[in-house]
Amino acid sequence: MTSFPIDSAKIIDALQYPDGIVDVVIDTDAYNEVDDQFAIAWALCSSERLNVQAVYAAPFCSKAIQTLLPISEDALKGFSHYAGDPAEGMEKSYQEILKLFSLMGEDPAGRVFRGSDRYIGGDGLPVDSEVARDLVRRAMARKSGDRLYILAIGAITNVASAILMEPEIVDRITVVWLGGQPPHYNSAVEFNLMQDMTASRLLLDCGVPLVLIPCLGVSSHLAVTQPELDTLLIGKSRLGSYLGEIVKETFNPAALPMSDRFMKAGYLRSMDDVPPEIANCYAARTAAWSHIICDISVVGYLISPNWCAST
Repeated sequence: MTSFPIDSAKIIDALQYPDGIVDVVIDTDAYNEVDDQFAIAWALCSSERLNVQAVYAAPFCSKAIQTLLPISEDALKGFSHYAGDPAEGMEKSYQEILKLFSLMGEDPAGRVFRGSDRYIGGDGLPVDSEVARDLVRRAMARKSGDRLYILAIGAITNVASAILMEPEIVDRITVVWLGGQPPHYNSAVEFNLMQDMTASRLLLDCGVPLVLIPCLGVSSHLAVTQPELDTLLIGKSRLGSYLGEIVKETFNPAALPMSDRFMKAGYLRSMDDVPPEIANCYAARTAAWSHIICDISVVGYLISPNWCAST
C-alpha cells in the first residue's frame, strides 16, 4: 500500500467551506437504492451552486446486506435493486445514471463513466477503470488551490483507485463521502464503508481532505413521506414521477420488512428509544410510512453551510 505524508494544516485549509459555484463530480452506486437518484437529480438542478462535471458509476454487491440483516440468498435476490457482484452493480448503476440524464434532458456524452468492476484486493493495487482515469485527468488539470469536489455516495473504490494511480491528486481534491457511522456509535458497519474495506481504510489514511457524513443519527434524519411524494413530485414532471414511484415501491406492506430486520440484527440498537413491547404493537415497524434518502446529504452539504453543523 502506498504511504502518504499527512499535512494537517493543509487539510484543514482545504476543508474551509467553498465560495461561489463549485466544480463537482458524483461517484454513485445509483441502482443500489432509491436515494442516489434524488442526489444526482438535485445536484444537476442546482447549477447556481454546483457545476456537475461528471457522474461516475460505482460498484455495489447486494450480498453485503447479509452482513447487516438476517436474510437468505433467495430473499436477497428478490430485491428490486439486486446485484450479484460488484461488476453487475456498477453496470446497473451506469444504466440508471443514463436513465436519469434522459429524464432530465441532459447530454451524458463525456460526463457519464463506468467505474470499477471489482473491489480493491488485499494487494492494495488500484482497479483500472474509465472513472479512475477520468478522475485523475480532471484532478491533475486543476490549478493550485482550485479543488475538485467529489460527492461520493457508494463504495469508495473508484476514488481510492484514482488516488493510488496518482497520489498527487490528494492536493487537488476534496471528498465528501457518505460512509460509516458516528464515532460514538457501537459499530462502524455501514453498506458503503464495509464493501471495500481496503479502499475505505486508504481514504481515511491518505491525507485527502475528507468530509465524512455518517449514516445513523445524521443522514438517517433525511426522510420523505408518501404524502410528500404524491403532492410535490408525482405528476409534476417525468423526473418527479419517476423518483416518487421508485420510493413508493418500498412502501408496499408485502415488501421485505426492512425496519424489523434491522432491529433484529441489532443494527439500530441504542438508536431507538421505543421499548420493543410497545413498538411491536405497530405495523409501521414492518411497513414504513417514510423512506430515508441519505444520499442527498452530500449535495446538501455543499449547497448550504447552514443546514448542518460540522466539526
